[in-house]
Amino acid sequence: MKLFQAYLLLLLFISLTPPPALAKYAKPGCIDMCGNVIIPYPFGIGAGCSINPWYMVDCKNSTPYLSVLKQLEVLQVDLQYQTVTVNTPTMISYCQNPVGNSSHTMSIDLGGSPFWFSKSHNKFVFEGYGVAVLMMDGGSMVTGCSTASLNVSDSDRNNCLGNGCCHTAIPHHLKSYSINITSLEEEEDGGCVSAFLVDDTSYDQGRLSDRRNASFIPISLLWTLTDSDPVTCCNSDPIEGRERRERRRVDIFNGTPVDTWKCNSFYERSLNPYLIDGCKEEHGM
Repeated sequence: MKLFQAYLLLLLFISLTPPPALAKYAKPGCIDMCGNVIIPYPFGIGAGCSINPWYMVDCKNSTPYLSVLKQLEVLQVDLQYQTVTVNTPTMISYCQNPVGNSSHTMSIDLGGSPFWFSKSHNKFVFEGYGVAVLMMDGGSMVTGCSTASLNVSDSDRNNCLGNGCCHTAIPHHLKSYSINITSLEEEEDGGCVSAFLVDDTSYDQGRLSDRRNASFIPISLLWTLTDSDPVTCCNSDPIEGRERRERRRVDIFNGTPVDTWKCNSFYERSLNPYLIDGCKEEHGM
């Protein structure tokens, strides 16, 4: 009798347990969440779930990392703008005393990956007193800015308009870059200078002292897909004669433009236009 009662309780538990949620953004048979970050196809969590190995994501302790690209932490994947925001140890920062007339250089290279530093979603920021230059590894200057150090207030730093802080746009997509800082004199707060690429929407224009211990900076990477990648856009009919699959040209610095494929979504309620069934939600299904 007790065994029968236990069996009935088990059936009741199973009937009340909700079925596992279906992945809406990932390749069929794959999961689309790591922690609180959505990982949509063409990216994928684990082997066989991404469009190619470059897009494979490891989920470790509820934190997603790009497997091949130095295990960079993934913060967000944007299908509309074709970007992935990652945490990178790319900030060059010095708090030395004295720091006057010193020069420091660092560099980062995305190598043969399909990723580029996005020109439209990043900016170059310099905090301190001196000159910071963003260069290609060959030495060609891409952009830069300089700052004054006359009665620098918190408001000056927060506004980042040239007095103790400056920022500028990136004119082209970059595969690699180096940063050179020349600090001109010791500052009141200990001679701290800092220069970095940073995702435009993530940058908190606070005091440099608030970031002295920060070891990572969010940067947006443009991801590209070539003819060799099996790009299949969702099968919902396009509207107004617009095509789902679109070839885009990436404007790069001092080189031949790179072509990439992009799947378009024309409706706000679409899920993932890179999946065959990714447009179902557009029609309320």
